[in-house]
Amino acid sequence: MSAPEEPRDDAPAPVPAAPAAKTPPPDLPRPVIARRAHYSLWLVWLVPLIAVIIGVYLGARSIINRGPTITIYFHNAEGIEANKTHIKYKDVDVGIVRRVKLTKDHREVEVTAEMRGNSGIENLLVTDTRFWVVRPRVGAAGVSGLGTLLSGAYIGMDAGRNATEKREFEGLDVQPAITADVPGRSFTLISDDLGSLDIGSPIYLRRVPVGQVLAYAMQPDGRHIKFTIFITAPYDRFVSAHSRFWHASGIDVDFGAQGLHVQTQSVVSVLAGGVAFQDLPDPDGAALATPPEAPENTQFTLYAQMSDALKLPDSQGFDYRLLFASSVRGLAVGAPVEYRGLPIGEVTRISVDGTPEESNPEPKIAVDVRVYPRRLPTINKSGPDDMTLDDQRKRIDPMVKRGFRAQLKSGSLLTGQLYVSLDFVKDAPAARIDWTTTPPTLPTAPGGFDDLQATLSSIARKLDAIPYDQLAGDLHKDLADIDVSLKKVDSLVDHLDTGVVPEAQKTLADARKAVDDLRKTLATVDQTVGPQTTGALSEVSKAAASLNNLAEFLKRHPESLLKGTPDDPK
Repeated sequence: MSAPEEPRDDAPAPVPAAPAAKTPPPDLPRPVIARRAHYSLWLVWLVPLIAVIIGVYLGARSIINRGPTITIYFHNAEGIEANKTHIKYKDVDVGIVRRVKLTKDHREVEVTAEMRGNSGIENLLVTDTRFWVVRPRVGAAGVSGLGTLLSGAYIGMDAGRNATEKREFEGLDVQPAITADVPGRSFTLISDDLGSLDIGSPIYLRRVPVGQVLAYAMQPDGRHIKFTIFITAPYDRFVSAHSRFWHASGIDVDFGAQGLHVQTQSVVSVLAGGVAFQDLPDPDGAALATPPEAPENTQFTLYAQMSDALKLPDSQGFDYRLLFASSVRGLAVGAPVEYRGLPIGEVTRISVDGTPEESNPEPKIAVDVRVYPRRLPTINKSGPDDMTLDDQRKRIDPMVKRGFRAQLKSGSLLTGQLYVSLDFVKDAPAARIDWTTTPPTLPTAPGGFDDLQATLSSIARKLDAIPYDQLAGDLHKDLADIDVSLKKVDSLVDHLDTGVVPEAQKTLADARKAVDDLRKTLATVDQTVGPQTTGALSEVSKAAASLNNLAEFLKRHPESLLKGTPDDPK
């Protein structure tokens, strides 16, 4: 029998025998043994898979929501930054600037912007869509863009109405005063100069602001300015074919033959300028009840002042020529032609009649005027609108026989402006119209300062006709006769002094004393009055010559009565 093996150190310890199981009490539940579940390794990739799906979804959404890319060209990039500057339409964010760079010719800034696709903005990117940089501005229309002081500049957008799509645009330098969604109509005006107008200047209808100036540009001829204006609804329906526009800028001061006229619209127009318009009244004096509306973009003339704009048009006019021998300084083209204060025409041309020659050594001044028959009082019952030259001749010839003449008269002593007056002149020499010339020559008569010159010249001629030397000689002769008479009286007194009674000597002494006093007085007169009289008569002669010179000077410079002579420093 083999010996029993010794236990090893690494051998497991013997398991003690389990005690005999005791029977649980019948009222305790039996435990249930649950096995732990084992998961597969593929579940580990579920999280990255979900991340990939989300990324693909976001990328697809970004591609789907990405709108069109547009390019806008500006003169400078002030306030524009890539990935920061937004594009807004009606204060709604519709795009963002992605890139800003110079063009190849380095003249402009090329701004590339990405529009948002889910906003439907691609339908508004058409040929007449406008873009501009919104910054704080102070202009004629007021202060705008103050919100950008905190939020920064952004690009404003005004959707166009055209149907043709476009992706490249020229940015505006100035924010437009009127956007496309404002109801109304645009019109154009043609003027000789800019005046005090600017973009945003108001437009008035009977002093009510109804629109603004949108833009202006020099015409290719370099002589006219073209304005684009906008009249808001419902006032745009008042613009008709009979409308007249004029500068209402600042204060209009007119010095003319009618005197001093000052016109203004409002305080805003005085500071910022403006345009006013009104329908031309009917020739009969009543305004048109329902004037036809003018189509959009109709072109009108912009007049310098209200009087020119509202001047009634005349369908028919007759031209006449007036020849004046006196100076026409102060008479200008456009000066009125009046009949007893009623304007019936205007001056159309001023020139010299012919050249100096033997038959015409002193050429006269030719003044061409246009007279409108409908304004001239008629002397028959025929209508003036369809008059022929023969009808006009039948009307004017009898008037000329009665003294109907043309005269130059001063319309204002303040300005020195002249006008042509047609009136009946009393005691006018016989004359007639020369119908053989073109235009017919109407007889003239001196007037105004011509009458003053004639009066002064007449006085000077009468003063010159006085025989001053003869008067002085007669005065000396009379003084000598008086001296002889006094000597005889003195001899008589001496005789009486010795021959009369003593009682009368006292009286005779008084008489002698009186005679001596008279002799001394006559001697004084002979020594002083005589030379002074001669000097006074000489001064009268000089005064006559001065009056003649004054008449000539007033003829050439009538305005000097108020302004002084041309060399006067005042």
